[in-house]
Amino acid sequence: MDREDRRRFFVIGSTILEVVTPVFKHKLENNYTNHGVACFKDYLNSQPVVHTLFHLRHRYMKCCKDNGNCISNRTLPINYCQWDLLYTENPGPGQHYCYCKYTAKSVQLEDLDITLAGLILLNCCTLGPAEQLAIKMLRQYKNDYLSHNTKCGITKHEYDALWPHITRFVLQLDSSKQDDLVRIKNRPMDEQLCTKYFIDLLDVHKQLDQITLTVQELNSTFQTLSTTVHGLNTSLQGIGWNIHGSFQGVNTTLQGIQTTMNKLLYYAEKGVTCTCQRETPDIQRQQRKSYILGQDIFYQIQQFTTIPYSTFLQENKAVITNDGHVAYIQLDNCSIKIYNTEGSHVCTIPLQGKPWDITVVNNSTVAVTISFSESIDIWDINNQQKVKSIQLSFGCYGITTINNKLVVGCRRRMMIIDPQTEEVEKTIDTGDRTPIRLCGSGDGIFYTDYNSYHLYQYSYFNNKITKLMLPSQPSDMTILQDGSVYVICINGSVQHVSADGKKYKQVTPKRLTSLGCRFGINYNPRQNKLAITDKNSITVFNEC
Repeated sequence: MDREDRRRFFVIGSTILEVVTPVFKHKLENNYTNHGVACFKDYLNSQPVVHTLFHLRHRYMKCCKDNGNCISNRTLPINYCQWDLLYTENPGPGQHYCYCKYTAKSVQLEDLDITLAGLILLNCCTLGPAEQLAIKMLRQYKNDYLSHNTKCGITKHEYDALWPHITRFVLQLDSSKQDDLVRIKNRPMDEQLCTKYFIDLLDVHKQLDQITLTVQELNSTFQTLSTTVHGLNTSLQGIGWNIHGSFQGVNTTLQGIQTTMNKLLYYAEKGVTCTCQRETPDIQRQQRKSYILGQDIFYQIQQFTTIPYSTFLQENKAVITNDGHVAYIQLDNCSIKIYNTEGSHVCTIPLQGKPWDITVVNNSTVAVTISFSESIDIWDINNQQKVKSIQLSFGCYGITTINNKLVVGCRRRMMIIDPQTEEVEKTIDTGDRTPIRLCGSGDGIFYTDYNSYHLYQYSYFNNKITKLMLPSQPSDMTILQDGSVYVICINGSVQHVSADGKKYKQVTPKRLTSLGCRFGINYNPRQNKLAITDKNSITVFNEC
């Protein structure tokens, strides 16, 4: 496959992940909200839905309720991983082993891939014949051209035949996606994003199953061959041939190959298991080796110029979204500007007020706090549409996302908010401090205040707030993979603070310290990229 084949794969993969999947999720959300269901979890817990999905995973089961509608499917389209993502088994023996034993998890629509979203749409929602056909065909295209495509390429003949059909079915589901399809079709090749999409789209479960079977076959073959060589070696010794050493060497080689096969089999099986687990970022962080404070972690890949900077420098900030875009705000520019990581401008989203801070919510959604406002606006940057506006009783400043929840800084407090239900789950008293920038993990929340040299940390474990004095006033910070924090200061330095917030060391590599005065910093663990906002530019780094 040449570069053009790879680019065609990138276009089709981008369409499936950036257009088709959000369309499926939006249609699913509209379906249950139109029936008066408040959230996705409640929808999964409704009797018709859990009953239907239960029989898509379990065969030959009779339920204690509604058993007249029990179906035993010839195939089980929902696999174990998908079922475990959606439901948890209730503790206790219970009287019946059927769908009543299961309760929906706090799963979000964003957690669904195109396959699972399509399954729920086709089996649990009321759709017209044209919608059903479009959803079935788009899922089929994903399976046929992407899920088993280990070459990461699509030929011109396949692409030319496929693209008109994808376009027709997408527009049939959502006619507003015409511009998105044109943008993706004409977008420049992004090798790193293409590689990420290739991994995301490949059916890892089936590939690892194939690896497991192949390794098992090889293992059996080598065991047979080893036995044959051993027997031949014994026979030759019996007739006095002096080539024992040669066959012993062959036997040793075969034993080494067998050991290697056993290891491959172990890792293949372990890989299948691991792909079934949706670990939280905090669990992944705990399993990752910690960085050394001040360690050389990033290298620059791109720097591009933004619009002339405002006088409110500290409020300029760019974040890297989960799907690889750069979303940029300025206090005196009432908009979100969206860029590709190589610097090309994608679109501008107008806001109804001056943005103060921005955070990534999921793949294509960001949340923005508006200056002198008591609301959080959530935007889908791909659709350029406002998803919702969460109204609060206090003015909003800094904002971040932790474990699928929003954390917003208000005057003398922080609030943890569920973006789905819009409920304030916890309020944290910060005394006389107002968190104007925040970041955090499963251990706690870091934040800064006006005109202070201190970095503050709230701990979940003891419900206490500690502080660390830095050599310069902190401007912004971001959490890294291991829970440690990069803090950017108004003197231009970057301080690397430990996860417990007790010590720090200045980052010294020239590529981070030669930018001059900086005002915003953001790291995205899914993209492994870091963005630093300067007075009139954005610099993007990759993790080493």
